[in-house]
Amino acid sequence: MPTATVLAQLAADHPCLWGHISTPEAAAWVLEPSARLVPTRSTGKAGPRWWDARRQGGLDRQGRPIDALTDRRGSRLIYPLPLPVGELNEQPTARLARPLTLYGGTLFEHFGHLLLDLTRTYQLLRLFRRSKEPIWFHYPEQTKKRANRSQGSAREEPINPLVDEWLRCLGIRKRVRLIRRTLESSMLVSSSVLYRDREFVTADFPAAAQAALAPRLRKRLLKVDRQPGRIAYFSRHKLQQGTTCFEGEQEVVAALAALPNVDVICAEELSIRDKLKLFRRYPLITGFPQAALHLKYFVPYRQPSELASLFLFTAGPRSLNSNWVNLDRVYGFGDRLLDCTPSAEANDPSPAAGPGKGQDDGSFQRRNPFAVGRVIDTMRELAGQ
Repeated sequence: MPTATVLAQLAADHPCLWGHISTPEAAAWVLEPSARLVPTRSTGKAGPRWWDARRQGGLDRQGRPIDALTDRRGSRLIYPLPLPVGELNEQPTARLARPLTLYGGTLFEHFGHLLLDLTRTYQLLRLFRRSKEPIWFHYPEQTKKRANRSQGSAREEPINPLVDEWLRCLGIRKRVRLIRRTLESSMLVSSSVLYRDREFVTADFPAAAQAALAPRLRKRLLKVDRQPGRIAYFSRHKLQQGTTCFEGEQEVVAALAALPNVDVICAEELSIRDKLKLFRRYPLITGFPQAALHLKYFVPYRQPSELASLFLFTAGPRSLNSNWVNLDRVYGFGDRLLDCTPSAEANDPSPAAGPGKGQDDGSFQRRNPFAVGRVIDTMRELAGQ
């Protein structure tokens, strides 16, 4: 079997890697007196730069944007407030400022960003789990509302079902409030992010992620029985869109049907709760990088050996986000990666679009070929066949 690399030990110049490797010590708390939270508003800018199409964020007592509350992916600012901010003249919703405002960040509908960009909330829950204070979020309005809708009434607004399910898994659905008008607060409490896409994961991410799920759900997950000897393969072959399509996976799935102790899992067909159980049920989970595998970092455990070990496949330039390396460094799980980039002389089928190139219909950002035979042979060896 080809030699696999421990994710935490992957070299920064590995050809498959995309992004920076960094694990800072800890995130900083954000405590801002006399602050304002500005709702999400359209800028009227249309086009491919979606991150400039809206603006949102927080202002300090001097009316300056609070940098720690601005979302980023890599070095790109997401929905940043303009400078200068004099045009932000929305009025607060009440004559008196709220004594305390807990700000949880932005709710994104993409599953991976929903999980990993919500770290301000996870950090808050370490201190405010038993509090009855609402947690305020930025979330773009999905449909036109009545003019007299109440501020932050999340239960009266349509929310993406995936977002709704994750909030219920966190046990905070009833505490969620959406920022629809400028909100003034005598004291704003939040956190800088514990994770930034393709940039870093802080050392306190594991403690926050382990405190994120609702206590009842954590208890149920700890009771899930292990199935010794079984292997799960997380397949993406049914997906119609996404970041990266690893072409040839259908052939892998067909070959796995002959392995009696390997179960093919299509994550999009399961609820979040059922996906969480898989990381305690299986000793080993394999597959190409995908958002559902990030759920491992939220599953409770007493010893790391209670959770499934990850064995990832990847191929081609920019096919592995540096988040995987950063997460394995702070958790110390020792999960593994096998580079299956096809050699020039390999006989693996070649797709029409080369590595790192998307296809015309825009369903995937990139389509990467991989050494199909290497993945199949590795799975057979892992399964003891």
